[in-house]
Amino acid sequence: MQPKRIPIAAAALAMALAGCATSPPLQPSPDVELPDVWSSPAPETSPSTPWLADFNDPALNQLVTEALDNNANLQAAAARFAQVLAETGITRAGQRPAANLGLDAIRQKINSIGPQSIDSIHFNNYQLGLSISWEIDLWGKLRDRGSAALALSEAGAAELLQVRQSLAAQIAKVWFDFTAAKAQCRLAGETANTYRQNQQAMETRYQRGLSNGLDLHRIRTQSALSHAEIETTQRTMDALARSLETLLGRYPSASIAPADTLSELPAAIPAGLPSGLLQRRPDLLAAERSLAAAEKNHSASRKDRLPSISLTGSAGTRSDEFNELLDNDFSIWSLAGNLAQPVFQGGRIRSNIDRSAALRDQALAQYRETALRAFREVETALAAESYLQRAYKQQSLAAEQADAAEKLAWKRYQEGTVPFSDALESQRTANNVQAALINLRNQLLQNRIDLYLALGGPFQDPS
Repeated sequence: MQPKRIPIAAAALAMALAGCATSPPLQPSPDVELPDVWSSPAPETSPSTPWLADFNDPALNQLVTEALDNNANLQAAAARFAQVLAETGITRAGQRPAANLGLDAIRQKINSIGPQSIDSIHFNNYQLGLSISWEIDLWGKLRDRGSAALALSEAGAAELLQVRQSLAAQIAKVWFDFTAAKAQCRLAGETANTYRQNQQAMETRYQRGLSNGLDLHRIRTQSALSHAEIETTQRTMDALARSLETLLGRYPSASIAPADTLSELPAAIPAGLPSGLLQRRPDLLAAERSLAAAEKNHSASRKDRLPSISLTGSAGTRSDEFNELLDNDFSIWSLAGNLAQPVFQGGRIRSNIDRSAALRDQALAQYRETALRAFREVETALAAESYLQRAYKQQSLAAEQADAAEKLAWKRYQEGTVPFSDALESQRTANNVQAALINLRNQLLQNRIDLYLALGGPFQDPS
């Protein structure tokens, strides 16, 4: 049985409605000097459209959907989020009165000593009552802790969203690696077939005395290497298939098949402005909410030095007969107040304040570090796309020229104007250039996924 999926949007909306009054305000942006635009060229509008559809690959969409339903890591992350929500409820319960309904029964024996004998008397006492206790949050200490708990639940929602986005990106990356491996395997097969045909022709020429043994050994070497390359690429495909199936929650049987060709690179996407990244990336949202929670917890720790006021009350009935417990004639009640001022705690309160301050400073430093890492990832992906685009253009030109050189070399070899080694080298160069072109195309797709993830854009329609 599959565990029930947590509706992320519904949970976040419920938290917002329940805690909007006490959720901590947004913390100031991290101490990082932000430029007006990215240093690498990029459109400036916000990346708000779902990026998964940009690849126009229905099979990829189905794989991501399957992974969202069955991936074990995502299910564990959803369970952690459910735990955070439960802990938030536990913390916020401290702001409300606590009531307990109790039933007590006592049987007592009393001995009395007389002049002639010792007598004993037995008493029964039954009590039914409702007791209520409530700590008055005069200084806002409990509100601060409840607010911190809400901030942590909001951070948990952002972290769960990040896990979902990372899973979608990981599925897409492995899928493109899998498809690229198939293209490499297909190229290796075509190369091996060409070498096999050339070897057969060379064997015939050698038997007729029309070629020397050196050329025959060379073509045999290349033919064997091409068949070894087929096995290597098939091994890569096998490993990628099993990795993909594991991400999907399937048994890793390597039975899944890749796409026939790599997707076309989508058009350039808008990157937005650097400042907008703080409101988009889930890890930055989680870091900010963690900082807000640390601030509230520090505030609550400092208020531990102030007096606490508690009210307790009880009401019910008491009788020596059980059947009279519901009779109002035997009703009892009590009401008490308590004021406690900490005087000496052995340094516990001071140490707890220092601890909460240290945790706040850690959260602040982590927020800044997360922001710098996010900006670096965007800048790196934007720059890499420019480099890869130019490299792919030149590699495509090289592939065209290498193909033309190979055809010309074999033609001239057949005409006897160039040695066999030149034709063989031209063929080897053309194959290597084609393999590099497949790798570059895959790198472009991989880097585009990195850019989508770095920008924090949605991978599917929220509806």
